[in-house]
Amino acid sequence: MQESGAPFGKAQSDQYWWRDGGEAEGLIVDDDEQLALLGAGYLRGAGYLSVTAVDAMQGFMFAQREQPGLILLDINTPAGGGMTLLERLVKSPKTQMIPIVVLTARSEPEVEAQARAKGAADFLRKPIERDAFLAVVNRLMPAA
Repeated sequence: MQESGAPFGKAQSDQYWWRDGGEAEGLIVDDDEQLALLGAGYLRGAGYLSVTAVDAMQGFMFAQREQPGLILLDINTPAGGGMTLLERLVKSPKTQMIPIVVLTARSEPEVEAQARAKGAADFLRKPIERDAFLAVVNRLMPAA
């Protein structure tokens, strides 16, 4: 598994904030560059390659094209919203079997219940704690 680890800066249409070399095992959909890069770093440290999208539209496109093993989705993602993207991914034949972990800074318990009802495999609150993040990733990421 070769890793380039070269950041590409702000995304515009079909560009990535971050793209590790090889096939993406994890897709991070988050408009907060620092949090997206932190998640990508956690994944890389655990031996997973990742790709990062900055909004719901880009996240859907990348999920369809990349077919990652796991999607980490910020619920407040712009250009469609995280909940709408969650619904689209769960209904799409190409992505319906990919586990989706919803990430949010929101504290209302109904947000987690809504995400799980729409098909989220798990739910993490921000700020993301590394060990909890990796425990969820390692449990849900398909074996190579």
